[in-house]
Amino acid sequence: MNLTVQDIYHVLDAAAPFALQESYDNSGLLVGAADAAVHHVLLALDITIPVVEEAVSLGADLILSHHPVIWGGLKQIAPTHPVWHLIQHNIAAISSHTCMDIAPEGVNAVLEQLLRTGIGLQGEAKGLLSLSGGRNLGHCCALEKETTAELLAKSLETVLGCKGLRYYTNGQSIRKVAWCGGSGGDLVGAALACGADALITGDVKHSEWCEAQNRSMTVIDCGHFFTEQPVLARFHTLLKDAFPLLQITETTTLQSSIYSVL
Repeated sequence: MNLTVQDIYHVLDAAAPFALQESYDNSGLLVGAADAAVHHVLLALDITIPVVEEAVSLGADLILSHHPVIWGGLKQIAPTHPVWHLIQHNIAAISSHTCMDIAPEGVNAVLEQLLRTGIGLQGEAKGLLSLSGGRNLGHCCALEKETTAELLAKSLETVLGCKGLRYYTNGQSIRKVAWCGGSGGDLVGAALACGADALITGDVKHSEWCEAQNRSMTVIDCGHFFTEQPVLARFHTLLKDAFPLLQITETTTLQSSIYSVL
């Protein structure tokens, strides 16, 4: 069977419909022709120039990313932009972003699998913030054992492989946690409403730390990368189940090390 970019697109659309993406998002086929042949797919959280170079070295025809490679108004395509390099090397790009965030087996479901075994979740996870159409952004669930913010943070460092995470706590015991991959600091109120004692997320803003303190909610910032990178495993499973003979590679470009932490 000769696979095309459109075949890959349809599998992703069935799992996380592109039509359900947020209005500010830009998920979908962003670079390349729908009828172009695909033999090798590279998976990445972000499409940066080093990731494109990796795709070239592997002979990949398509990069599937979580974050869109075209974000906002792109007014110029220059050698400093990854799109220039994608076009130069005839590599297509598909991004599945906010539609995958809210998918039943998307970002937060993958995160749940890691947390369930890594920190010990008990019972069924519930939706954290309900959206139209029965969709959920984030989840919450009880812990098997009561813990402290300090111990929970140390466990998350191991589970997610993140270093230098940040957290706020007023010292309360943690019996129930909420989580949202990416940037979920604005969900403090939703986490409280579901009965959670702690919110696990990334990219927490200064005002959101203040809100957590005002409302006595433990918040643990594990970083945007570490709370969303696990979705690549979901991409891999989706494509491998649909196309067993397709060559699929997860990036080895260290996107978590774009910047350094002292």
